[in-house]
Amino acid sequence: MCFAAVESRCGPRIVGVGGTLITTVYDPKASTEIPGPILTYPKLSPILIPRGSKLYALSRSPSVMPGLDFPPWFVYLDLNDVFVSPLYIRTHGWHHLPPPPIFPIRLNQLEYREPPEVRVASYAVVGSHILLSVQQEKGTCAFDMDSNEWDMVDDSNLPFIGQALPFGGHLFVARSKANGGAAAVYCIRVFPPTSSGTKTELSISILEMPVVSKGIVPGQLFCSLGKGAFSSIDVRSATPCPEAKLHKSHDPRESQS
Repeated sequence: MCFAAVESRCGPRIVGVGGTLITTVYDPKASTEIPGPILTYPKLSPILIPRGSKLYALSRSPSVMPGLDFPPWFVYLDLNDVFVSPLYIRTHGWHHLPPPPIFPIRLNQLEYREPPEVRVASYAVVGSHILLSVQQEKGTCAFDMDSNEWDMVDDSNLPFIGQALPFGGHLFVARSKANGGAAAVYCIRVFPPTSSGTKTELSISILEMPVVSKGIVPGQLFCSLGKGAFSSIDVRSATPCPEAKLHKSHDPRESQS
């Protein structure tokens, strides 16, 4: 299950999605947990993107077989449509959105026998757009959260691994594919289509960034600390057995851009 902080007219909420059909909505002020709308099919570790009172949930590994991560692959929930009182619970469900064009939307009969293993490789939220690339080299698509439409914006995949964390302005920090996962800063801009008919365009440039890590390789999880700093955390399993406990391989370290 993944969690995200989402705004609502009743105050901020923490929403948990994934693993089961049930959505969990937690009120941190009242310290209470309520059941939220039920998904059509469960999602395993979905990508959650909050925007205002809306929470977007995208399947990380879309499947064409009924069960885990079966369509709809892309949905959203508006917390302003969820009303809860002590004696009465009424929930409006998840709303379906069009899937990314780089997901396995149209397959022939032979492809259904051995469906492609598609997995989200990298993504970023730039303004009102969600940028997305998959492990296969299928290019980069963008979802406009204002118009609810997808558009292909680049023939190449995003040049980083995992999520690009907002770093202020048009700057984002992410793990570089070219440098073996080392931290790098990217300037990412999305230019919406104009009245003259030009399509949505993407601009990405890489900036050099010294990393203060005291000899420790930055981890895979980034957390913004504000004022041009971030911490990196790497969580690994001490032993390969299923019951292995997770531990932090090193303490978070600040890095300055």
